[in-house]
Parts: sequence; structure tokens; C-alpha cells
Amino acid sequence: MTKQLGYRTLSIAGTPNAWVLGMRWQTVLGQNLTAAAMKIAYQAGATHFTQADPRSTAVGFFTARGRDRRAQAKSRLYSAAAAFAQLHRHGTHIVWAELPEGNVWIAIVVDGTVQTGGDHVFTDAQAAHDALENLIERYRDAVVHGADRPGALPFQFSHLATLANTQSSLRCAAFRVSMISPIWWAVLGLVVAYFAWDMVQTWWHEKQVIERQRLEDMRTAVDAHALWQQALENWAQGIRTEGETGLTRLLDSLMQVPVNPGRWVLTEASCQPAAGTCTARYMRTHLADNNTLKTALPQAWRVSFPTLDTAVVSWALPHNTDDKPLVLGDIAPAAALERTWIPRWQALSPALQDIKLDSAQSIAVHMPNIRLPNGLEQPVELPAQMSIPVMRSFTINAPLRSLYGLALPPTTTLTQLQVRYQPDAQAKLAASRFAATLDGVLYVQPH
Repeated sequence: MTKQLGYRTLSIAGTPNAWVLGMRWQTVLGQNLTAAAMKIAYQAGATHFTQADPRSTAVGFFTARGRDRRAQAKSRLYSAAAAFAQLHRHGTHIVWAELPEGNVWIAIVVDGTVQTGGDHVFTDAQAAHDALENLIERYRDAVVHGADRPGALPFQFSHLATLANTQSSLRCAAFRVSMISPIWWAVLGLVVAYFAWDMVQTWWHEKQVIERQRLEDMRTAVDAHALWQQALENWAQGIRTEGETGLTRLLDSLMQVPVNPGRWVLTEASCQPAAGTCTARYMRTHLADNNTLKTALPQAWRVSFPTLDTAVVSWALPHNTDDKPLVLGDIAPAAALERTWIPRWQALSPALQDIKLDSAQSIAVHMPNIRLPNGLEQPVELPAQMSIPVMRSFTINAPLRSLYGLALPPTTTLTQLQVRYQPDAQAKLAASRFAATLDGVLYVQPH
């Protein structure tokens, strides 16, 4: 067929709606055919599109002009080709219809589907006749409707009146700015101008209130140092420190763990000071059973058996009489840590496997607030002469025996001590059958 010359609309008798003739049709593929149809229509710059149903692979679309670009409140557009396709679900059918302006509409439908390029409006009668002959030659078994030729069936647009339904209805493909009437732009401009004026007035009023409040706050004396000191004291009350005494308590507790109780073999043990508990894991060997393990362990220890060959033992850490909250005055400066404690670790490093000391990180201290006369709260800035402590996390991997020589500042919090039993390990200065990992936190002043 020759190049399409554009679409036309034709009013549906007795309704405010209209038929659209001369749409572009294309086949879509994919799992979500409706989404694919909308995408093709949008990419083609179309304003409207139609799809017979969610399973239809044919999508028709066109770009509306003039008033057709603006959706009417009480009118809708329908595809005449889609309605004709509903009327002829089987076989091949060609429709010929002369329009009031002297144009000719030709559409072709195969088994209820509008063919690609099969919905045309011609302004030249001879071109329309040539196109019809080409279609008849191409589709020899086609049934012709409306053309003045032998064997053609009659056709009137009234035949399609009952088929103006959801299957032939056109939907908007995308919103375009040009679809908005100029009068609505004027209304929108007035609304925007009003809100802008209202926002300026509100901003100016709030600025005056804030300025008056600032002057009032300047007249109110605030002891920022005392407020921050109290905030730091509250934070320190929630921190428990162990230092070397706490490390000795953990080591002594793990040294009580038997290696081969009741023919079971220790795999690992660990203590968590915050929870106040220790656990040990055992693996069953030949001739061992649950009873032999329970008999060999202290009665106060709790034993569970996750599987037939494994056991988990837990017990409480001895109460630490030296356990106390962190004292702010005991927190040494960072320079003291690097001058005193780090060299001691360096001296012990030949007997350690590795040491990881993280960089300083901020602690979570609740910033103090003051209540303003207007009922709001305002945070208090940290005084220039004060500083907030920082923490440095560390992890030490070493033979268990080497940790007895580890020096720790008194402001150290121990997170966990874990020991792994490796009976096949060769004893060396930095290795043994008992490999330990110590995790903790050092608290220091930044300067």
C-alpha cells in the first residue's frame, strides 16, 4: 500500500464520540504485551493508542492534532479499524468507505487482527483504487466490504456503532504539555504567584521570630561546660572497663576448661564479659557418649547436644569485684597510649601472631539541649576547651600463653576472648595448640 496520508475523525451518530481512521498499526512481542504497546506508542511520539485486549499482539496508535490533543470531558475516541476487526473474527476482510470530505478509508483485517499498515485514509480516489486492487491481488481470498465492485458486501459506519467499546477505545499514550489549554496555564500562574507571595510572607514572619529568640537566648546564660560534663558522665556510667584484671579473669576461666573430658575433644571456647558467660564446644570421639561428658564436667555447667557428635557447654564467669564504670579522669590522652602502652605491645609482638588496632572513632554521646522560652529545645555546642573521648577497637591473635604478658590500660573494655584447640599445631614462639583471639576497645582522649 502507498504511504499513509494522515488520520481522520468521524463522529459516531447519536453520541459525542468519534471514530479515528488511518491509524498506524504495529505488532508487539514480549511477556507483558500491554506494557510493550504503551512503550511503542510513547517511543513513536503518539498521543493515543489502542489494544484489543491484554493478549493482543497488535497495537494501533496515532498523534492527535489540534483539539484532538485535548481530552474532552464527555467524549471519547474509538478506532474504526479495531471495531471492524471485532466484527470479523475469522477470515480476511477488506473495508472500503468514502468519507464526507471526499477521502477514502481502507482497512484490512485477518482473523480479527488489524494488519500492520492496514488502516489508511486516502485523499486521492485513484490512489485508493490502486491500493484496493493491490490488496485484492495480495489477499485473493479476501472479502471486500463497501467497494463498488462485483461480489462486494455493503458497509456503513452504523454497522460499527455497537462495537465502540473498551476493545476499540483509545487511551492516552503519554501526557504532553501541549494538551493543556492556555487558560489553564493562566490559572496555574495565578496559583503559583499566590503561594509564592504566601511563602515570602511566612518566611519573613518566621525570620523575625527567630531573630527575637536569638536575642533572648543571648541574654540567657548557659553553662555549656556543666551540661556537657554531665552528658559525658552519663555516657561513662554505661561503660564497663576491665583492663588487665579483667583479662586475667577471662584467662583463668578458660584455663579451667578440660581438653578431653569423657573422651570428648575440645574444639573452641570463648568468654564474653558483657554477657558474663563462657561457652565451649566439644567433638565426640570413639567410645564417648553424652553421659561420659556430663560426668567429667562440673555440675554447675550447662551442657547441650546440637548433634550426635557435638556438644556446647556454658557457664557463668566469676563475678569481677573490680568491675566498675568508666572514670572520665582515668582516660589517658592518645599521646600517652602511643608513648606507654603501644611500645609494650611492640615488645611482646614476637610472641603474638598479629595485632590490629583500628583508627580512632567517635563515641555515641547524647548532645545536651536547653529549653528555649518558646518551648523548643536547642542543642548546646561543645565548649572549645572540652573534648569528647574516642575509642580504638583492637584484635589480637596469639597463643593463649602470650596473653598473660599483655599490658592493657585500665580504661580498656574487653569484648571477647576466644580460644581454638589445635592438637596438631607445632609449638613455637608465636604458635601453640591453644590459639587465642582477643577483641576489645581502648578509650583515649583525642589530645
